[in-house]
Amino acid sequence: MDDRKIYRKARNHVVWHLIFYFLLVCVFVIGTDLVLNLDFLKFAETGQHQTFILVSLIEIFLWLLLFLGLSTGQKWVRWLYWVMYLLEVASFWIPVRAMMNDWTHIFVYLTWMFCLFIKLAILMQTGLYFHQNRWARVYYDHVLEVYDDDPLDDARAVPARTIARTPAGAYVQPANPAEAAQVRQTAAVQHQSMDAIPEEKPLTWPQVSVRLGICIYGELVVFPIFVQMFQGWFSSLDMRSVFATRDMFLLCIFTAFIWTIPVFFLYYSQKGTRRVIYGVIAAEALFSAWFATRLMAYHDTGLYPDRVFILFILLDIIRYGLIGAVISPVLMGKAKRDPHHRQDMGLRLDQADLPDLEPEDDYDEDEDEYEE
Repeated sequence: MDDRKIYRKARNHVVWHLIFYFLLVCVFVIGTDLVLNLDFLKFAETGQHQTFILVSLIEIFLWLLLFLGLSTGQKWVRWLYWVMYLLEVASFWIPVRAMMNDWTHIFVYLTWMFCLFIKLAILMQTGLYFHQNRWARVYYDHVLEVYDDDPLDDARAVPARTIARTPAGAYVQPANPAEAAQVRQTAAVQHQSMDAIPEEKPLTWPQVSVRLGICIYGELVVFPIFVQMFQGWFSSLDMRSVFATRDMFLLCIFTAFIWTIPVFFLYYSQKGTRRVIYGVIAAEALFSAWFATRLMAYHDTGLYPDRVFILFILLDIIRYGLIGAVISPVLMGKAKRDPHHRQDMGLRLDQADLPDLEPEDDYDEDEDEYEE
């Protein structure tokens, strides 16, 4: 297959994916609207339905323009996708701001943010398609990548084996043949059992990235809901005000926002990830120092008992402890960097999707000598 046919096939492949992705965005927006307007959520009472419709229409229009630009095959347009992705991340502020002003409909806003999180996860995989898929690389980078999908087919490949050796002079040949056969059988069973023990694979940075993402975004949902469910423990002396729900959500939002950077660095196994993590830890320390002054201001009012602050600080320590447990393998060197992960991830093509390239005949000197 010549270059023009390969390029034409790659263009058709990418264009069909663009159409599918645009329809997926439209369906997801409609589905989110249907979920938020369920009877038990009472989204209409929040007064945010018109805002949601307006933002959704603008979003669909921008995605349409972006996908039209991506269909041209210009390499630089791909980076506009990530600009649009950052705008989607910024749209989190709409339900966050609404919830800060209306805590009576907290579950509505949490559902809204959960839908946004799912959409961001889908858009992340979609964005990786334009950089990592073989057809996308042909269409945008004009690069055709050919991989050896099954290296075991090479007859010269010899599988590695673990051989157990005994010290010299440790084995004595028995005089009885039956006893010698029993010794050989026992050694064979021991060798087979040693080979059957699976080798423990080290943890990789992309795996830590997935765990860290689950941790920080899970905390964003779990901890505010926990405080809301047990708000009696965090209420003031007159049982009229509770600061813990709002402030815990503020802490979780900041953590989720700032730790998203190490999530991407770990996922792509980028160099300097440890420095980024230490920088994020320093930012968390500065933010915690500022937030400590906020807690002291609450304490100075005399409206809250001491147990409220003790429980709040314990919850915050648990929250940071979970994050520390997740990233400790990276900082301690127990997790392994995987520089080839970026090439292996993304939407992989089946064997049927590979270009129908006709391999050139290898020159074989033996056949020429035989024909002569």
